[in-house]
Amino acid sequence: MSEPYLAKLGRWVAGLEYDSIPADTLTAARYQVLNMLAALHASARSTETASIAGGLSGFSMGAGRSTAFATGTRHAPHEAVLSNAAYSMAQDFDDIVWMGHTCHSSVFAPLAVAQHEGQDARVFLAAVIAANEIGGRLGATSFLGPLNGQMWTFIHLIGAAAATAKVLGLDAGQTTHALAISLAQPNFALQPGFMTPSSKLLAAATPAAAGIQAAYFARAGMTGAPDIIEDRRGFWKRFTYLPLPFMMEGLGSFWTTQTLTIKTFPGCHYFQTAVSAIDEIERVHGPVDVRQVRRIRAETTKLGFEATRFAGEYSASVGRVTPVNVNFDLGVTVAIRLIAGKLTSEQMHPEWLEEHSTGIRALASKTAMIHDPQLTAKTVASVRAVSSGRAALKSVKLSELPGLVRKYRQEYRSQLVTPSEVAGWLRVAGQLRQKRPQAPERKRERSAIPLYFPNRVSIELNSGRTLSAQSDLPAGSFCNPEIRFELKEKFVRETAPVLGAPRAEKAFAAGLGLGDMELGEFAALVTKPG
Repeated sequence: MSEPYLAKLGRWVAGLEYDSIPADTLTAARYQVLNMLAALHASARSTETASIAGGLSGFSMGAGRSTAFATGTRHAPHEAVLSNAAYSMAQDFDDIVWMGHTCHSSVFAPLAVAQHEGQDARVFLAAVIAANEIGGRLGATSFLGPLNGQMWTFIHLIGAAAATAKVLGLDAGQTTHALAISLAQPNFALQPGFMTPSSKLLAAATPAAAGIQAAYFARAGMTGAPDIIEDRRGFWKRFTYLPLPFMMEGLGSFWTTQTLTIKTFPGCHYFQTAVSAIDEIERVHGPVDVRQVRRIRAETTKLGFEATRFAGEYSASVGRVTPVNVNFDLGVTVAIRLIAGKLTSEQMHPEWLEEHSTGIRALASKTAMIHDPQLTAKTVASVRAVSSGRAALKSVKLSELPGLVRKYRQEYRSQLVTPSEVAGWLRVAGQLRQKRPQAPERKRERSAIPLYFPNRVSIELNSGRTLSAQSDLPAGSFCNPEIRFELKEKFVRETAPVLGAPRAEKAFAAGLGLGDMELGEFAALVTKPG
């Protein structure tokens, strides 16, 4: 009988040591910490998030040593992570790794526990990385399933459990049980609670709190089922149409944390390069007068196209643009960027959206969203650059495809290939026969593998002139040599209104050196002043 998957994961987490982690991986973890604190403070200035502090005050005992950074109050670890992860979720201004938005739990769970337990910054960073590596892999095994993207809320259960186990110094057996306990009653996110109402804010927060508790229970002697993932009635049975176990491989050789991409614009990750394309258009041609726009053509990947199509089912029922439904419609994202001339947290405030709602809807109605199979092929090519991704793609049998198509149609009313896409896919197939498509080359300084999510935007003016640009690699990719500049610009811009500009600059520098300073000192720097 083969060793249960969780036993392998638990042994790796328990054996992970700060000094054995590659320098690039540690750098990516530091960037992720800074990015998530920027996202937290950005949303904390919006009236949309007032319910977080209000709700927490209703049940929190206020006892503990873990900080809720948006308010400066202290709580027990599981309460602090509820607050911090909810704020960081609010504007979709987070980050991703291969595969999943692990950041809400990978940063705020170990930060809360390390503060509470008096652990140092090195232990904290190792725990951040452990959460990314474990949570990202579980998400990747579930790629072909009824949930996707931020709806993989279960990754915060296992990620927070892994991080907490690392901070607590649990052995391999205890860590395995912590992971198993966290998945004993996994969260299954329901789209109506995520796409429209503000209950979305708890999508990562609730499972992250449960993951922390799972590790504390494991320390006290509680046990879980180490085979709970692969059991015939276990996790994969409920959360995947077709599990991809190869995605679990590569611990210690392939670092998921190095696939980090921070969002330089609030909104869906699939649309980041669409905003960058508009930035490029205006850099070359100057600001676009939206009054002169006749129509817009936004060409995107299959993931971007389906996200927009699916989100439309919910945004249409609301009838207005809100901070919750705004981020998953490519046409709305493009409209906001053109109307405001930028896309930052300011445009996510309900007051701004309400004021510009008519103009946003009008401009979005002029935007045609089109799936370009060649753009999707670039994303697939970057997936193939990951060894476990190649193995997973090869493991899918042709005989299994009809079943997958049927299940996606039932769940999402989605077609993997539509009649209008056939010609594009035939062109891609022809290119594949001649030469395997390669992800676009771009100078990079690190060993990380870039993950491409390309978009092409074409703006036709009333004059008949068309302005067009394409962007392939998100500006916030860890592979981008300018990533530190992009991160600093975001961090200082979004935290300075709360911390003050000098303190924001100091906090950013401290975050870059995290591991060589006291964690408490850093936490004090990034906490809202009392």
